[in-house]
Amino acid sequence: MQKAAILLSALGLVGAGGAWASDLDLTEFKAASAPVPYYAAPSWSVVGSLSPTLTDNALFSRDNRRSDLYYEPDVSLRLDGNLTNDLSYRFYARTQYDAFATEKDGNAAVARLGARLTENWDGWRFSAIYENRYDFDGVYRDLAFISHDVMGSVARDFRVDNVTLSPLLLLTYRFSDLAEARRWRFDAVLGIEIMLAPKWSIVSTPLFEAFWFTDGLNTGRRDQIYSADVGLKYNFASNLSLTTTVLYEVRTSNVAVRRYRDLRIGPRLDFAF
Repeated sequence: MQKAAILLSALGLVGAGGAWASDLDLTEFKAASAPVPYYAAPSWSVVGSLSPTLTDNALFSRDNRRSDLYYEPDVSLRLDGNLTNDLSYRFYARTQYDAFATEKDGNAAVARLGARLTENWDGWRFSAIYENRYDFDGVYRDLAFISHDVMGSVARDFRVDNVTLSPLLLLTYRFSDLAEARRWRFDAVLGIEIMLAPKWSIVSTPLFEAFWFTDGLNTGRRDQIYSADVGLKYNFASNLSLTTTVLYEVRTSNVAVRRYRDLRIGPRLDFAF
C-alpha cells in the first residue's frame, strides 16, 4: 500500500495531483505594500495559513468519491531584500501538508527551499523562481520523490475604486528523480478583492492550470484544472485575516481515470509576522 500511494501521488491520483495541484502561494507574487529603498537591510518574516476544510472528494477520484475533513497548515520562512529600487530577491523555506480525518490515503506533505528574483517595471512584476521540492507519502512519513522546479511569472495589480484585480501568469518546468513527475505547467490566475467595509471584503481566485507530462508512465498525458471560488474575508489587522471560502474544482485529462471534480468549503486563517 505504501509504494502504491507513492506512485499514485506521482501520477496525480492523490496528493500531488489533487491538493497540491493548486498549491500556488499567491503571496509570493503580491506587490510590497510600499516601495523599499535598495539600501534597506534584508528582513525576515513568517507567512502562512491554517485551514480546516471539508471536501466531497478526499482521494480526488473520478469514481470513488468520499467526503472528509482535512487540516492544511502552510508556513513559510522568508528573507527579503532589494538589489536596486526595482529589483528584489527572496529566499524561503516552505512546509505544507494535508492530514485527513478518515481517508488517510489522502495524506500528503511537501517541503520546499526556494529563491525568487523580481523586477518591477512600469507596474508589472517579472519573476524568476527556483524551488527544490520534497514530496512525501503521508504527513512527512516517507520521501516519495525530489523535484527541481524552474518558474517564470508576470503579475500586476489593478485598482479601481474598491476593487483590486491581480492577474498572474506562471510557467513551470519540473525536473525530478521520478520520471512520472516531470512536466510543464501553465497557470493563469485572477485574484479579485472587493472591499465592502474597512475590515470586510469579498474575495475570489478563479484559475486555470494546464499540465503536459513528459516522461515515464505519464508520457503524453495532458491535464487541465478549472477552479472557481468565492469567499468572505475579515481583516483583524494588516497581517492577520480570516477567510471562509467555497471552492469548486474540475480536472479534465486525456487519461480518463485522472478526471475528477471536487467541492470544498472551510475557513482559512492567514498570518504574516
